[in-house]
Amino acid sequence: MAENIELPFLNTKISLFDLQNLEKKGFFRTIFIELLKADKIKNVIPNELQINQTKQELCLKYNLEQLKNKKDNEFIIHNLNKEIYKLASLKKLSLDKFSSQAEKIFKIRKDYHYDQYFYSLLRNKNKSQIYEFYYQIESNESSINNLSKEYSSGSEKSKLGIIGPVNLVNINPEIAELLKFSKDSVINDPIEINNEWYLIQRENFIPAKYSEYYKNQICMELLEIELEKKYEKEYLNLIKNKN
Repeated sequence: MAENIELPFLNTKISLFDLQNLEKKGFFRTIFIELLKADKIKNVIPNELQINQTKQELCLKYNLEQLKNKKDNEFIIHNLNKEIYKLASLKKLSLDKFSSQAEKIFKIRKDYHYDQYFYSLLRNKNKSQIYEFYYQIESNESSINNLSKEYSSGSEKSKLGIIGPVNLVNINPEIAELLKFSKDSVINDPIEINNEWYLIQRENFIPAKYSEYYKNQICMELLEIELEKKYEKEYLNLIKNKN
């Protein structure tokens, strides 16, 4: 009979076959990381501000006033308070470990990940028609928004062609470059993307400013990366030692 593997954080053993099945389905990863989080924060005590901030963030996801059953209400509040304390502890842990790196990372990512843009879009497969629209907009005979509502081929036509707010990292690279180097309210020359012709006009640029929000976000992300690496290392060690 094959020898079982002893699992970290759990007072139990499991076969290699079952372990690999759990890992493929993502169950082992989830369990391991949650237990690792619990171990990491067992001696962490968040301050009142961190608890209150976390409470405000979480309470946006719940509407306790709609709960009619008092027993259910008390159950949810109890578990919500436990979740608040857990997340506040993770936030404190992440800040203690990574806050010195956060601003540098913010500056590196700012242009593409955090700055926001609104823009107007008109797209159509008819090149000559797009150029005609371009001349109409440039000469102030019409606006990109009115034309988009009538002639654009995408879902943006229902919103007068207006898209946003968006981060450059989440949109087509050619459009991202246009937005980054354009001026507000100035129509760009037509460009072709994936066999369609595009007119793009940047409407508003909102530069991101480093704040507690971004610091918390970056630090929590770095903590999650660290936990993922720990998981990968432990899982590989379990497999390696078994073999």
